Amino acid sequence: MYGPLARRSLILVAAILAAGFVLPLCVPVYFLYLANVLMMYAVLAIGLDLLLGWSGQFAFAHIAFFGIGIYGTALFDLRLGLPFVIGMPLAAALAGLIGWIIAIPSTRLRTVYLALATYAFAECAQWAFRTFDRITGGPDGLRIRPANVLGYATGTDPAALPVVAAILCLMLLATLYLMRSRLGRHFAAIRDSEHVAAACGIAVKRTKIAGFVLSAIYAGVAGGMYTLYESFVNPDVLGVAQLVLVLTMVVVGGPGSILGVLLGVVLIGLLPEVLRAAPRGLLVWQEFFYGAILVLAVMFMPRGLWGVIEERLRARPTASRRAPSSTSSASLRSEATQP
Repeated sequence: MYGPLARRSLILVAAILAAGFVLPLCVPVYFLYLANVLMMYAVLAIGLDLLLGWSGQFAFAHIAFFGIGIYGTALFDLRLGLPFVIGMPLAAALAGLIGWIIAIPSTRLRTVYLALATYAFAECAQWAFRTFDRITGGPDGLRIRPANVLGYATGTDPAALPVVAAILCLMLLATLYLMRSRLGRHFAAIRDSEHVAAACGIAVKRTKIAGFVLSAIYAGVAGGMYTLYESFVNPDVLGVAQLVLVLTMVVVGGPGSILGVLLGVVLIGLLPEVLRAAPRGLLVWQEFFYGAILVLAVMFMPRGLWGVIEERLRARPTASRRAPSSTSSASLRSEATQP
């Protein structure tokens, strides 16, 4: 878990980056749009997993920071003329700063109280996006200009995919190194037991605040990725349904595991496409399906799908080692009973 990066992790990152440059050459535009959406959700879900799966904090302000990333990146371009390579990091830093301000009082709370406090902040943020119409466009939404990334225009899905894939790869590498760092070990210790972590000399409150800020930065980066392939945003994108969707991705895939989160993003992110191909009328029930899947995953798969897969993979070598020993013991018993 700790130490240098595994070769399979580097191969996965390289494959995602290569797909970002190859797919626009041979895949229809609609599938490229789905790829952009899934990569954006991957960064958003990994940011939530830093808070939920690694730090053990049940905070639900993630969608608010996602909105700050979207509106911040778009407004830095529209109002100040800042290019994407400057506006997106500034918007992510703004999300992290607000996350730090929210984290100082919020990290004193635990479990459901922390969830309610951060959910209240998410609702206040959505109210601000709707009310400050002179800045955000209010309920009518805000038009997003095509981003300019070092002279490369990303106004279409094929043009945006290489940039989105590159950002996802950078965030994956940052997460992999973070999980192998001292701070990542502190996250895991606090998730397992705050009292034991404090007894080992870990600054629990400071580490929780760091997890909250990093999670907000990831959400801000995902908001910047959203502006690469979308030309319009309104507050409806930042509602409770979006929060439930991202939470379902993390819980179903497997909290505390990057591969598990990516698996959940692909499965849950493609669920609307599956419902569109299903009998007519099922697409209206997609929020119900998200909620039902979330409840069932919590009840029957507390470690998510990736946890189930890991248990199966670990059980196979154990079974193969036990099989010869059981066979040999049976043969010894049969020899002992022979006259």
